Amino acid sequence: MLTERVSKVVEEWAAAEGWDEVPSVELGRPAEEAHGDYATPLCLQMAKQARRAPRVLAEALRERLLADEELSRLVDKIEVAGPGFLNFTLSGQAYATVMAQMLEQGDEVGRGVLQAEPRVNLEFVSVNPNGPLHVGHGRYAAYGDSLRRLLDFSGSNVSAEFYINDYGRQMDRFGKSVAARYAQSQGIDLPVPEDGYQGDYVRDTAAAVGGEDAERWLAALRQVAGAVSGAAGAEWPDDADVAGAVAFFRNRGCSLMLEEMKAELAAFGVLFDCWFSETTLHESGRLERVIDELLGSGEAYRDGDAIWLRTTSRGDDKDRVLIRSNEQPTYFAADIAYHEDKLERGFDHLINIWGADHHGYVPRMKAAVEILSGRSGALEVIIGQLVNLLDEGELKQMSTRRGEMVTLSELVEAIGVDAARFFLVMRSQDQTLDLDIGLARKHSQDNPVYYVQYAHARIASILRNAPAELSAVIGSGPGVFASGYERQLIKRLEGFSTVIQDAAERRAPHRIAGYAQELAADFHVFYKRCRVIGVDPAKASSRLALCLVSKRVIGRCLDLLGVSAPESM
Repeated sequence: MLTERVSKVVEEWAAAEGWDEVPSVELGRPAEEAHGDYATPLCLQMAKQARRAPRVLAEALRERLLADEELSRLVDKIEVAGPGFLNFTLSGQAYATVMAQMLEQGDEVGRGVLQAEPRVNLEFVSVNPNGPLHVGHGRYAAYGDSLRRLLDFSGSNVSAEFYINDYGRQMDRFGKSVAARYAQSQGIDLPVPEDGYQGDYVRDTAAAVGGEDAERWLAALRQVAGAVSGAAGAEWPDDADVAGAVAFFRNRGCSLMLEEMKAELAAFGVLFDCWFSETTLHESGRLERVIDELLGSGEAYRDGDAIWLRTTSRGDDKDRVLIRSNEQPTYFAADIAYHEDKLERGFDHLINIWGADHHGYVPRMKAAVEILSGRSGALEVIIGQLVNLLDEGELKQMSTRRGEMVTLSELVEAIGVDAARFFLVMRSQDQTLDLDIGLARKHSQDNPVYYVQYAHARIASILRNAPAELSAVIGSGPGVFASGYERQLIKRLEGFSTVIQDAAERRAPHRIAGYAQELAADFHVFYKRCRVIGVDPAKASSRLALCLVSKRVIGRCLDLLGVSAPESM
């Protein structure tokens, strides 16, 4: 509100002076309350173009601002400070106006305007369905889903996608591991391959796969057992029946793990608009088609027995192999086919959330998508970092293959969905996260999610217990917000829309978690210092309105993080 009005006055001033352009007006909070509610360094930024000293400019702008009738109602005073800052102290009417606007917006307070374009595809988690989701996957799930919610609320047209890595060597190893465990359950001495998956979940998967359909492969498994002769490192026979057995246990095991993942993610509050199978790229012929298209356009070339993509022309340090000399496609080739499919589905901007181990893969993938789309910047890659899980000071290690991991379901069982979601996104995704299970379990103000939820529940209780005659007139009269505690809370609330847009642009849901904690702290101070019920009706109505807007904004913050907003605790 204030920013818009100041910008209008500055634009008119610039036009009158003949200045080509002026910096955008940015109002920040002064470090000291004595310096007012907001401050701007605008005149320092304009001095060079205006060819005047910043303080001279500031004095001139101050007079223009005070002469503006609408703006003069919003401020009690405007002061020139330091080398040319302008400090604004808001009027009571300004606070009342802000509150009236936020009340009118209802549950939509802070929501951005929906933009149909660009269509955004947000891909996250995207793991091999060969083991349970662990805490690291949980961080990507919580971050990705919170980002989806944030982008949607800020106005983006976004679709969430899970890429099922159900093709290739790792899935074959999983198939052999499940087959070996099934064979063992049938009295066949067939060890799990050394490079296979050793966790107890593989034995459980094999038991679930077993049945009449599995029995038909017992002969093939006995053949394998005889060939490897109890040596876990021996190669399995290259035989059609053995290959059929591996494919059966791989596909059935994959289906079971995928069903478990979907259910677990849904219980975690994470839903996807699309689950895309890598296998379909190979079965549909899309991978071969995209290679032919790249060869035809000259973006790919043959060198020896291999096919290469010219990624160096777009910033990569070397060209990359698409088809190996043994005629087998690389993972890179499959990823190119997958991203071409995304573009053909009408997505204009692609966002991928990858683990830290993919950092070196980013340049080649960006180069490939630039080739496919014909424009730079079509692919945005967000690199996430690891989670260190602490329990009574002990660091838990995680390895899918060895089966030594803390699963996402175990974390949720230990601390609940709300605490898990909040803690997993409360730090920037590009920083390693230490998740303290002991702190997450606490029902005290030391626990940040409990602290924010308690503020929401306290406000719900206030509104629930307010006299009917006051509840009926919340915010109906002119707002009365005289105390600094009320005004501080209103300033925090008024900044919500800016926080939303900033967090969305920076892909930073942790900023919502931080804002929610600050807002909860401001509310707790307000509640302690300002009586809501039992004061004169005008004050009570205004303070109940402030409670109502605070509840809506805290509730929205929690929802954006996938955390519940309790009405009582």
